[in-house]
Amino acid sequence: MKKDIEIICGSCSKENTVKLSNELKCKHCEDKITGKKYIRKPWILIPTTIVVLSGVAGGVYIDEKFETDRYPMSIEHSLIENCISSYEKPLDRSNIRKKKEVCICALEDTISDVSYSEYKDSKSLFIRVFGNKAKGCI
Repeated sequence: MKKDIEIICGSCSKENTVKLSNELKCKHCEDKITGKKYIRKPWILIPTTIVVLSGVAGGVYIDEKFETDRYPMSIEHSLIENCISSYEKPLDRSNIRKKKEVCICALEDTISDVSYSEYKDSKSLFIRVFGNKAKGCI
């Protein structure tokens, strides 16, 4: 078992590696080390604290940016279903598949331009942008 300990002297703030015994002294200033409280390398806490706080702040930012204003899945599904079934005449399977691809493409492009908050405030804005995006996806 190792009988050494690393401590920082309370008098001169220098690091010491000392062998455990009853009469411990700082090798720099010769002050007695026994009977006092010491901090063990406190600068290790600073980077750890910074990393933890950065992670929390980054997580909150990402959550707010990407999750808070996302369209609910039920709305996305309804928009695609309405887009696909917007023809008055029945479509065969291959045309339905093509229409579905166009509708999904248009929705993806529209979502990047019109946030869910904007969609709730102005459905006419959404419809106008969606129509333009759909033309680009054909």
